[in-house]
Amino acid sequence: MIIEIRSRTNPRLMELMRRRSQLYFFEGEKLVRDVLQRRQSVQKLLVLDECRSDFAQSIDQAEEFWVVNAAVMAKVSGLRSPPVCLAVLEGLERTIDFDRHRIVLVLDAIQDPANLGSAFRCAAAFGIDAVAVSGSGVAPSNPKFVRTAQTALLDVPFQRFDHLMDLITAARRREWHVFLTSSQPLKNTVTVDEVTPPCLLVLGNEGRGLDRKLLSQFPAIRLAQSERLDSLNVGVSACILMYELHRRRQS
Repeated sequence: MIIEIRSRTNPRLMELMRRRSQLYFFEGEKLVRDVLQRRQSVQKLLVLDECRSDFAQSIDQAEEFWVVNAAVMAKVSGLRSPPVCLAVLEGLERTIDFDRHRIVLVLDAIQDPANLGSAFRCAAAFGIDAVAVSGSGVAPSNPKFVRTAQTALLDVPFQRFDHLMDLITAARRREWHVFLTSSQPLKNTVTVDEVTPPCLLVLGNEGRGLDRKLLSQFPAIRLAQSERLDSLNVGVSACILMYELHRRRQS
Protein backbone atom coordinates (compact mmCIF):
# COMPACT_ATOMS: atom_id res chain seq x y z
CA MET A 1 0.00 0.00 0.00
CA ILE A 2 1.46 3.36 -1.10
CA ILE A 3 0.57 6.29 1.15
CA GLU A 4 1.62 9.89 0.63
CA ILE A 5 2.04 11.93 3.81
CA ARG A 6 2.86 15.63 3.63
CA SER A 7 1.62 16.93 6.96
CA ARG A 8 3.33 16.58 10.36
CA THR A 9 -0.15 16.31 11.90
CA ASN A 10 -1.32 13.46 9.67
CA PRO A 11 -3.32 10.94 11.79
CA ARG A 12 -1.24 7.99 10.54
CA LEU A 13 1.95 9.82 11.45
CA MET A 14 0.63 10.77 14.88
CA GLU A 15 -0.30 7.14 15.56
CA LEU A 16 3.18 6.02 14.53
CA MET A 17 4.77 8.51 16.90
CA ARG A 18 2.46 7.41 19.72
CA ARG A 19 3.63 3.80 19.32
CA ARG A 20 7.28 4.67 18.81
CA SER A 21 8.53 3.02 22.02
CA GLN A 22 7.06 -0.30 20.89
CA LEU A 23 8.66 -0.25 17.43
CA TYR A 24 12.12 -0.55 15.88
CA PHE A 25 13.29 2.29 13.62
CA PHE A 26 16.10 1.46 11.17
CA GLU A 27 17.35 4.72 9.69
CA GLY A 28 19.56 5.49 6.70
CA GLU A 29 19.85 4.04 3.22
CA LYS A 30 22.59 1.48 3.92
CA LEU A 31 20.87 0.05 7.00
CA VAL A 32 17.45 0.02 5.36
CA ARG A 33 18.80 -1.80 2.29
CA ASP A 34 20.53 -4.33 4.58
CA VAL A 35 17.17 -4.97 6.23
CA LEU A 36 15.39 -5.33 2.90
CA GLN A 37 18.03 -7.73 1.56
CA ARG A 38 17.26 -10.08 4.47
CA ARG A 39 13.68 -10.30 3.22
CA GLN A 40 12.62 -9.06 6.64
CA SER A 41 8.97 -8.18 7.08
CA VAL A 42 8.72 -4.37 7.21
CA GLN A 43 5.63 -2.72 8.61
CA LYS A 44 6.37 0.73 7.20
CA LEU A 45 8.96 1.96 4.75
CA LEU A 46 9.30 5.75 4.69
CA VAL A 47 11.01 7.29 1.66
CA LEU A 48 11.55 10.90 0.68
CA ASP A 49 9.53 11.90 -2.35
CA GLU A 50 12.62 12.55 -4.51
CA CYS A 51 13.96 9.03 -3.72
CA ARG A 52 10.72 7.22 -4.43
CA SER A 53 11.91 5.60 -7.66
CA ASP A 54 15.07 4.28 -5.95
CA PHE A 55 12.92 2.03 -3.77
CA ALA A 56 10.28 1.06 -6.31
CA GLN A 57 11.37 -2.60 -6.20
CA SER A 58 10.88 -2.70 -2.43
CA ILE A 59 7.26 -1.53 -2.36
CA ASP A 60 5.93 -5.09 -1.99
CA GLN A 61 8.20 -5.80 1.00
CA ALA A 62 6.42 -3.25 3.17
CA GLU A 63 2.90 -3.42 4.48
CA GLU A 64 2.80 0.34 4.02
CA PHE A 65 5.09 2.34 1.72
CA TRP A 66 5.06 5.96 2.84
CA VAL A 67 6.18 8.71 0.50
CA VAL A 68 6.98 11.70 2.69
CA ASN A 69 8.50 15.16 2.53
CA ALA A 70 11.53 16.38 4.46
CA ALA A 71 9.41 17.87 7.28
CA VAL A 72 7.67 14.57 7.98
CA MET A 73 10.93 12.60 7.83
CA ALA A 74 12.51 15.06 10.27
CA LYS A 75 9.64 14.51 12.71
CA VAL A 76 10.04 10.72 12.61
CA SER A 77 13.83 10.52 12.52
CA GLY A 78 16.04 10.65 15.58
CA LEU A 79 19.06 11.80 13.56
CA ARG A 80 20.32 15.35 13.33
CA SER A 81 20.29 15.09 9.56
CA PRO A 82 17.13 13.17 8.60
CA PRO A 83 17.81 10.21 6.27
CA VAL A 84 16.33 9.62 2.84
CA CYS A 85 14.59 6.48 4.08
CA LEU A 86 13.52 4.73 7.26
CA ALA A 87 12.13 1.26 7.95
CA VAL A 88 9.79 0.54 10.84
CA LEU A 89 9.66 -3.01 12.19
CA GLU A 90 7.82 -4.64 15.06
CA GLY A 91 7.59 -8.01 16.77
CA LEU A 92 11.32 -8.77 16.59
CA GLU A 93 11.54 -10.41 20.02
CA ARG A 94 11.77 -14.21 19.88
CA THR A 95 11.41 -16.68 22.73
CA ILE A 96 14.65 -18.30 23.87
CA ASP A 97 14.60 -22.00 23.03
CA PHE A 98 16.19 -23.90 25.92
CA ASP A 99 15.99 -27.13 23.92
CA ARG A 100 17.89 -25.83 20.90
CA HIS A 101 20.09 -22.96 22.08
CA ARG A 102 23.39 -23.69 23.82
CA ILE A 103 24.80 -20.34 24.96
CA VAL A 104 22.66 -17.33 25.86
CA LEU A 105 24.28 -13.98 26.64
CA VAL A 106 22.38 -12.18 29.40
CA LEU A 107 22.65 -8.40 29.80
CA ASP A 108 21.07 -7.20 33.03
CA ALA A 109 20.06 -3.58 33.62
CA ILE A 110 22.44 -2.17 31.00
CA GLN A 111 22.04 1.62 30.85
CA ASP A 112 24.14 2.63 27.83
CA PRO A 113 22.60 1.89 24.40
CA ALA A 114 26.10 1.70 22.88
CA ASN A 115 27.13 -1.03 25.32
CA LEU A 116 24.03 -3.05 24.57
CA GLY A 117 24.41 -2.55 20.83
CA SER A 118 28.09 -3.55 20.84
CA ALA A 119 27.23 -6.74 22.73
CA PHE A 120 24.56 -7.61 20.15
CA ARG A 121 26.97 -7.08 17.26
CA CYS A 122 29.60 -9.28 18.89
CA ALA A 123 26.98 -11.93 19.64
CA ALA A 124 26.18 -12.04 15.93
CA ALA A 125 29.85 -12.05 14.96
CA PHE A 126 30.86 -14.84 17.35
CA GLY A 127 27.91 -17.19 16.94
CA ILE A 128 26.11 -16.75 20.24
CA ASP A 129 22.74 -18.50 20.04
CA ALA A 130 20.58 -15.84 21.70
CA VAL A 131 20.63 -12.74 23.88
CA ALA A 132 18.46 -12.01 26.91
CA VAL A 133 17.91 -8.46 28.13
CA SER A 134 16.67 -8.16 31.71
CA GLY A 135 15.93 -5.53 34.31
CA SER A 136 15.24 -1.83 33.95
CA GLY A 137 17.95 -1.00 31.45
CA VAL A 138 17.89 0.04 27.82
CA ALA A 139 14.94 -1.28 25.84
CA PRO A 140 15.81 -3.09 22.58
CA SER A 141 13.60 -0.60 20.73
CA ASN A 142 15.73 2.33 21.91
CA PRO A 143 16.73 4.27 18.74
CA LYS A 144 20.36 4.71 19.80
CA PHE A 145 20.61 0.99 20.52
CA VAL A 146 19.12 0.11 17.13
CA ARG A 147 21.66 2.37 15.39
CA THR A 148 24.50 0.59 17.23
CA ALA A 149 23.23 -2.99 16.94
CA GLN A 150 22.10 -2.52 13.32
CA THR A 151 21.14 -5.79 11.61
CA ALA A 152 22.58 -7.87 14.47
CA LEU A 153 19.19 -7.16 16.02
CA LEU A 154 17.71 -9.29 13.24
CA ASP A 155 20.41 -11.96 13.20
CA VAL A 156 20.44 -12.90 16.91
CA PRO A 157 17.26 -14.08 18.66
CA PHE A 158 16.56 -12.03 21.77
CA GLN A 159 14.03 -11.94 24.56
CA ARG A 160 13.27 -9.36 27.24
CA PHE A 161 12.75 -10.35 30.90
CA ASP A 162 11.49 -8.01 33.61
CA HIS A 163 13.59 -9.74 36.24
CA LEU A 164 16.90 -11.59 35.90
CA MET A 165 15.80 -14.30 38.32
CA ASP A 166 12.87 -15.20 36.08
CA LEU A 167 15.33 -16.16 33.37
CA ILE A 168 17.72 -17.95 35.73
CA THR A 169 14.86 -19.96 37.24
CA ALA A 170 13.65 -20.99 33.78
CA ALA A 171 17.17 -22.01 32.76
CA ARG A 172 17.85 -23.98 35.93
CA ARG A 173 14.56 -25.82 35.48
CA ARG A 174 16.04 -27.09 32.20
CA GLU A 175 19.30 -28.00 33.98
CA TRP A 176 21.30 -25.24 32.34
CA HIS A 177 24.49 -23.93 33.89
CA VAL A 178 24.69 -20.29 35.01
CA PHE A 179 27.94 -18.34 34.77
CA LEU A 180 28.10 -14.81 36.11
CA THR A 181 30.79 -12.19 35.56
CA SER A 182 32.61 -10.05 38.11
CA SER A 183 35.32 -7.40 37.98
CA GLN A 184 36.62 -8.61 41.35
CA PRO A 185 38.12 -12.04 42.19
CA LEU A 186 35.72 -14.25 44.16
CA LYS A 187 35.97 -17.62 45.89
CA ASN A 188 34.02 -19.25 43.08
CA THR A 189 35.91 -17.56 40.21
CA VAL A 190 36.32 -19.65 37.04
CA THR A 191 38.01 -19.15 33.68
CA VAL A 192 36.38 -18.94 30.27
CA ASP A 193 37.75 -22.42 29.53
CA GLU A 194 35.56 -23.79 32.32
CA VAL A 195 32.32 -22.52 30.77
CA THR A 196 30.10 -25.52 30.01
CA PRO A 197 27.09 -25.29 27.66
CA PRO A 198 24.18 -25.18 27.79
CA CYS A 199 24.53 -22.05 29.85
CA LEU A 200 23.65 -18.49 30.60
CA LEU A 201 26.53 -16.01 30.50
CA VAL A 202 25.40 -13.09 32.66
CA LEU A 203 26.80 -9.54 32.73
CA GLY A 204 25.49 -6.79 34.98
CA ASN A 205 24.93 -3.08 35.13
CA GLU A 206 27.81 -0.73 34.25
CA GLY A 207 28.02 0.85 37.69
CA ARG A 208 27.01 -1.77 40.22
CA GLY A 209 27.51 -5.04 38.36
CA LEU A 210 25.53 -8.05 39.59
CA ASP A 211 23.95 -8.50 42.99
CA ARG A 212 26.36 -9.83 45.63
CA LYS A 213 23.87 -12.45 46.82
CA LEU A 214 23.61 -13.76 43.27
CA LEU A 215 27.39 -13.85 42.92
CA SER A 216 27.57 -16.18 45.92
CA GLN A 217 25.24 -18.71 44.27
CA PHE A 218 26.91 -19.31 40.91
CA PRO A 219 30.46 -19.43 39.51
CA ALA A 220 31.76 -16.12 38.21
CA ILE A 221 34.14 -15.39 35.34
CA ARG A 222 36.73 -12.66 35.81
CA LEU A 223 38.89 -11.51 32.93
CA ALA A 224 42.56 -11.18 33.84
CA GLN A 225 43.52 -7.51 33.70
CA SER A 226 45.99 -4.95 34.96
CA GLU A 227 45.67 -3.96 38.61
CA ARG A 228 45.64 -0.34 37.46
CA LEU A 229 42.06 -0.78 36.26
CA ASP A 230 39.05 -1.48 38.46
CA SER A 231 36.99 -2.98 35.66
CA LEU A 232 36.41 -3.14 31.93
CA ASN A 233 33.53 -1.57 30.05
CA VAL A 234 30.63 -4.05 30.06
CA GLY A 235 30.30 -4.00 26.26
CA VAL A 236 34.03 -4.68 25.88
CA SER A 237 33.89 -7.45 28.49
CA ALA A 238 30.98 -9.13 26.75
CA CYS A 239 32.80 -9.05 23.41
CA ILE A 240 36.01 -10.50 24.89
CA LEU A 241 34.12 -13.34 26.56
CA MET A 242 32.20 -14.18 23.40
CA TYR A 243 35.36 -14.08 21.30
CA GLU A 244 37.12 -16.46 23.72
CA LEU A 245 34.20 -18.88 23.60
CA HIS A 246 34.17 -18.69 19.80
CA ARG A 247 37.91 -19.28 19.64
CA ARG A 248 37.60 -22.30 21.89
CA ARG A 249 34.85 -23.79 19.71
CA GLN A 250 36.90 -23.22 16.57
CA SER A 251 39.98 -24.91 18.03
